[in-house]
Amino acid sequence: MNTPTTSATMKDLSSVKTANISARPSPMGTRQPLPRHQRSGSQFFPPNVLTNEGDTSTEIASTPSTPSPTPRNTTPPISAPELITTPVTTPKTSLSPTIDMEDETFPTPPSHSPPCPPPVANDEVMTDHSPPSTSQTSVPPKKNTPAPSTEEDLLRAHLAVAETNRSIIRSNGVNSLTVIPQFTPVPQGGFPHIHLAHAAQLFDFQAAKVITAWLKVPHPKILIRVFDHDGKNPSVKGPILVERLRRAITEIAHFIHQDEQKVKVSPPCPEANCVETDRPLSFLAYNISEETKTLILNQRIWSSTDISFAAHQFSVNSPPLLLFCLHGFSTTDTNTVKSAVHDTWTEDVTRWDIGDILSECEIPEENVHIAAWEFINSLWVERLDFKASGGISLPRYNVFAVSPTSNPTVWTKLRAYLHSLTYPSELEGSGTAVNFIPCPLCHSIAHPRGLCPFPNVPLWNGPKHNANPRPSNTNMRGRGRGRRTPA
Repeated sequence: MNTPTTSATMKDLSSVKTANISARPSPMGTRQPLPRHQRSGSQFFPPNVLTNEGDTSTEIASTPSTPSPTPRNTTPPISAPELITTPVTTPKTSLSPTIDMEDETFPTPPSHSPPCPPPVANDEVMTDHSPPSTSQTSVPPKKNTPAPSTEEDLLRAHLAVAETNRSIIRSNGVNSLTVIPQFTPVPQGGFPHIHLAHAAQLFDFQAAKVITAWLKVPHPKILIRVFDHDGKNPSVKGPILVERLRRAITEIAHFIHQDEQKVKVSPPCPEANCVETDRPLSFLAYNISEETKTLILNQRIWSSTDISFAAHQFSVNSPPLLLFCLHGFSTTDTNTVKSAVHDTWTEDVTRWDIGDILSECEIPEENVHIAAWEFINSLWVERLDFKASGGISLPRYNVFAVSPTSNPTVWTKLRAYLHSLTYPSELEGSGTAVNFIPCPLCHSIAHPRGLCPFPNVPLWNGPKHNANPRPSNTNMRGRGRGRRTPA
């Protein structure tokens, strides 16, 4: 038996192990080997990753660039869990070129982040490679917006912005326009649009001194048109409508502010020498808050059992979309009429005239051709179901387009030119422009009273199609010379 020789050999090996361990101390202190030897080696950790702090000369000389399998069998390796449990915030000092690149990269601000992550196979280090990795960059925001320390501070912080949040909810909320029970709620898709004859129609037939006085009234203020108001007997109807409007707007303002608002309403006033048929219809509502103005204009149409009105901005609106109304076609297909109008507008002569008119406005000369085509392509048509006696259909068609200019003179000239044209179709006759029939109910020029869409709105509280229906009595007999029959 070779027992002494074997014993001497084991002692020599133990001495070698002790010397190697002393030359390579663990960065975590006393080495705690674990039985997970299969996770050690160069296939799991790149070279120079286990550097020692302060012993740089020994580390560079003793650590090979590519560890061979032989030292793994002779010297027990430092297990992988020891490196994983190393805190990431502990700064590492190493003279190895690879590790120096990593240490200089991590403190770099987010705007100078490295193009690729460092080649360290550590989950914590890879996670900290993102911009918010350093604690220094996250400290200043926390100091600028400190979190409330107590429940009282948190409550006070919310109460400080409560009024702003209430204003946002009431002015822009989904249900804010439908919660006042005395008014008709907004239907799905919104209220029908009211088309004006021109951009300043809201000031038509108003006395010049009244317009001047209205301009001097400070904002916020709005213009109002009352449904089914014809402007007759202003000395009698005027005070009544003013008081009803004031009460309605006060109720809307009370819904927002929960307190009394001294709303004021100014009635229309015609010129002294005006024609009987030229009557102003707009009222001015003022001395209201910005929130009340926003709510009224957002809903636009307000209808209660006492009064129904439409609200408008106190400003000159953009040119109307409705250009003219056509009749003479023998079809009910709007696409056929649209094709006839489009073909007429795109003819060389017509397109040249449109561009010549638009060249008189603020549009640059090099963009006039594009503006003319954009105007033509914005065309659309809507049908009005007029009927003659006997139920014969005589449809009319409203023609709409988006004006490329806000110049009132140029727009009026363009509209008059298109109004004078004839619009032939291939098989369905020829259309010519006809005068509008304004609606006395909503004051839109797009339809007559009998085709007004507002009485068809669900839960409509305002006036109906027939203002004064005739009473029908089948027992009434005439007193003429016609044949009389016993009742």
